[in-house]
Amino acid sequence: MHSDLRLLLGGLLALAGFQASAQLRLYEHDRFTGRSVSVNSSVRDLARQGFNDKASSAIVRGGNWVLCQDSQFRGRCLTLHPGRYPSLSAMGLNDRVSSVRRVVRGRPR
Repeated sequence: MHSDLRLLLGGLLALAGFQASAQLRLYEHDRFTGRSVSVNSSVRDLARQGFNDKASSAIVRGGNWVLCQDSQFRGRCLTLHPGRYPSLSAMGLNDRVSSVRRVVRGRPR
């Protein structure tokens, strides 16, 4: 029984570590320059962070993220996977991101 509890706690700690490591950083200008905002959970309206329609580049760490043109995850949305995105222009999202949400196991969260 004791080893089962230890396994359960280890699994919960690993899950918590995974969730804490999921991060999206948005930058005001291309090539990761200018002001930035970092999020580790869904944001329905980036205006609250003073970052509505301001993102021009992004870095995704530890998870997949959906970036949407409108608040409340509406409008055109695009999923970014872990990596560096020096310009959101080619994706049609330069200065157009209003909400973001993390994808957990294939489902937006």
